[in-house]
Amino acid sequence: MHQLPIEQELFLAAQIGTLVALCIRLLWSGLYKTYPYFFGYLLLELLQTLLPVFVSVNSRMYRDWYVVSQALLICFSALVVLELYSTVLRGWVGIENVSRRYIKLTLALAVVVSLLPLILEKPPNTLTGYLFIFQRPIVSSLVIFILLITAFLLYYPIPVERNVLIYLMGYAVFFLTNATSIFVRNLGFYWARSISDVNMAVYEICLAFWLLTLHRGGEDKQVVPGHHWSPHDEERLMARLQAINTSLLRPGRK
Repeated sequence: MHQLPIEQELFLAAQIGTLVALCIRLLWSGLYKTYPYFFGYLLLELLQTLLPVFVSVNSRMYRDWYVVSQALLICFSALVVLELYSTVLRGWVGIENVSRRYIKLTLALAVVVSLLPLILEKPPNTLTGYLFIFQRPIVSSLVIFILLITAFLLYYPIPVERNVLIYLMGYAVFFLTNATSIFVRNLGFYWARSISDVNMAVYEICLAFWLLTLHRGGEDKQVVPGHHWSPHDEERLMARLQAINTSLLRPGRK
């Protein structure tokens, strides 16, 4: 490894091993077909994680390849969020379709917003500068949608596959930590090492969590993560949700 702090070298080695094991687990169990964007995201993360092993982190080559891989990871993050909505809202077609439409619209607006500084202000001098401009509004939008789908699951007592819940829990913790580190890093460069340490530690915990808990049997077992309402309240909430879903399926609402 090239010119990384010792603790980050240790985290990096752990992440490479866990990522390889997790990708093999998804391939072996066939879950890569069920969650293709999640699997693609993990493969990209593995490639990015391997960069410091072969290229000095202070070199221009590392910077350029990091920016390219990070841009691809942002794109896959959006696809992962869409995949999460599809899996969580499976069976609620009306709500799923509207949710996906709003996610796509919001991300398109985030891209437009990210372009405004390039038009109204002096463009950045480096590829990293361009990455930060595009990253912030898109990541902010994805954070909102991750919080919304998490709140939806916590409020409504709908059953989901155990793997879906594990997928969402791990990704929510990882992505929210990553987004927080992006925003905090903008407050002061002198925090960069500490932020990276926390980020890498949380990411390794999430990877280990997925590795230990995601398996084929989790597709057959359903759980209800939502609030434990009284039977009467549960009936009322589910009836309201079904009514919303039905109304969104009407031809005039498409």
